[in-house]
Amino acid sequence: MQVINYLPSANQLALAHFTAQCAVDLLLEPFSTISDARDFWREYSSVIICFNRQDDLAAAMNTLDDATCHFIEQAELNPEFVENLADGYQLSLTITNDMGTGLYLIKPKELTISNGESHD
Repeated sequence: MQVINYLPSANQLALAHFTAQCAVDLLLEPFSTISDARDFWREYSSVIICFNRQDDLAAAMNTLDDATCHFIEQAELNPEFVENLADGYQLSLTITNDMGTGLYLIKPKELTISNGESHD
């Protein structure tokens, strides 16, 4: 599992290069330039949680605080959007505050993170 608090390049994601490039392209899509995207990420510190098929989900989730786990579950259960990536991965987003900060979840489609129960 990776936890990233900045706009990464494809080489910085622990995914196959083409899959990582698809993810980065989606992160850049709302912006007119890479510079605009980087400025946004500096001002509104979003986070990317990236799981790959080799990760031990339970062990990885146990390293995270409760708020992050909650937002990961929200990105799976009630996302703003879900986009398919190459190699059977997907990227989803949940907005974490009114300023537009979000948590992006990258994971294999078959990986189920939440059992659907509320943990409020």
